[in-house]
Amino acid sequence: MTQQTISDLRRELEKARLALTDAQSHLAAHAQANASLHCAAEVFYSPLHAKVTAAITGVEHALARTDQPAKPDHDDTNCPWVWLISDLDRCEHGRHEGDACGGSCGSTSKGNPHMQPGAVIGYTLRRGPLVMPHREDKRTLSAWYQNGSAR
Repeated sequence: MTQQTISDLRRELEKARLALTDAQSHLAAHAQANASLHCAAEVFYSPLHAKVTAAITGVEHALARTDQPAKPDHDDTNCPWVWLISDLDRCEHGRHEGDACGGSCGSTSKGNPHMQPGAVIGYTLRRGPLVMPHREDKRTLSAWYQNGSAR
């Protein structure tokens, strides 16, 4: 569910809660007026009053459950592209640059020969170059942008 949908639902629940609270007050006042009219020792509330009270409790519970900030639709933990990007520096034997590799790389993988650090691999929307960062900077977003070019 998107944040916008949750916000819309919360707004409608808040309206319903206010209307139910007004109905509850009206029903209580009606029951109290009937009790005083008949000089009753105690007030008997109608079954509808109990149902309205239960509905208010349910709405308040739903509002409390959704009060936490919603998880964004897209973040690094559920991004399908993270795995693709993290594989860009693998050598032909499937090893990341700097990892042990027994293939033709020798003892240590030299990484993807087509994606060496500093190589331009694409361009941003504003025509800034995207570059393959050095291994230690791979998880730093700004390292993928040459000369600090904006997205």
